[in-house]
Amino acid sequence: MEKLKHALPRLLCLLAALALAPACVVPACSQAAEADPAFPSRPLHFIVPYPPGGGNDLFARVVGQKIAENTGQAVIVENRPGAAGLIAGDYVARSAPDGYTFMVDQSSIATNPLIYKKTAFDVRHDLAPVIRAATLDNVILVSTASSIHSVKDLIEQARRQPGKLAYGSVGIGSSQHLAMELLSHQAGIKLLHVPYKGTAAAVTAVSSGEIQVFLISAATGQSYVKSGKVRAIATTGSKRSSIMPDVPTVKESGLPDYVNYNWLGIFAPAATPQPVVDRLNALFSKAMADRKVKNTLDVQGWQLVGGTPQALRDTVDGEMRRYEQIVREQNIRIDQ
Repeated sequence: MEKLKHALPRLLCLLAALALAPACVVPACSQAAEADPAFPSRPLHFIVPYPPGGGNDLFARVVGQKIAENTGQAVIVENRPGAAGLIAGDYVARSAPDGYTFMVDQSSIATNPLIYKKTAFDVRHDLAPVIRAATLDNVILVSTASSIHSVKDLIEQARRQPGKLAYGSVGIGSSQHLAMELLSHQAGIKLLHVPYKGTAAAVTAVSSGEIQVFLISAATGQSYVKSGKVRAIATTGSKRSSIMPDVPTVKESGLPDYVNYNWLGIFAPAATPQPVVDRLNALFSKAMADRKVKNTLDVQGWQLVGGTPQALRDTVDGEMRRYEQIVREQNIRIDQ
């Protein structure tokens, strides 16, 4: 009893210290976040998960250049392609959470966890959403010699020949694959999926009649339409595409709930303090509001969006909910 009496004061001191510990941690984090009031004070690293020349790369270089002009700091665009964005995402997830490394990725970042058996990172837990960057409508193409002139024609023919009409994509689990399976699900039809190694091969296949349908971004698709190789029967956004205004949407064509588009989002490492995320959000917002930046990306079909970090998180969650049932029912899986 005497020993307990002498030990009690020490025990009480220890408990008091533990109780105060969280109060010490929070200011430390806040100090770390505010340690660089001149942010950014050194070069920024902008990671792109795909090779140079694509839509993600174009966005990073156009917007990155404007951020460099606005801040006086270099923006280094680094391409880390491979595994549908998983390599770049893992790199960013493991980077220092200081706001100097971030990435642009497309809608597949939300669906990859549904499709891949193993992923090195989880977009919901290992990355911090910064800002919704842009959206890009898709377009459904058929051969100019095809008897399919509308989504209604496509649905009617598919119902007469279940599993016979084929559509192309650039691979299992790709955005085209999921978009067409969503259309099939909502229309109550069965189409045959034929994956190709690239866009050019798939467009050649649809123009020759090897397959009947191919879905592609409106920006890329319009060049093929102008060449006379293929015909556009519908775009996939919630309203008509600004670069293909004469083409009706799928919604107008008999499937009122169907909306599908590509989107870009900016992500940072998950542990990036919120004040730093907010500064990045402000940097992107200012750059994306520039008229020259908007005009350059508008020509390519990208519609700049912006918004809060939470809006991007909601977009990711919504994309996962949209395709979860499709992936499960069609057993769309990639083991690696």
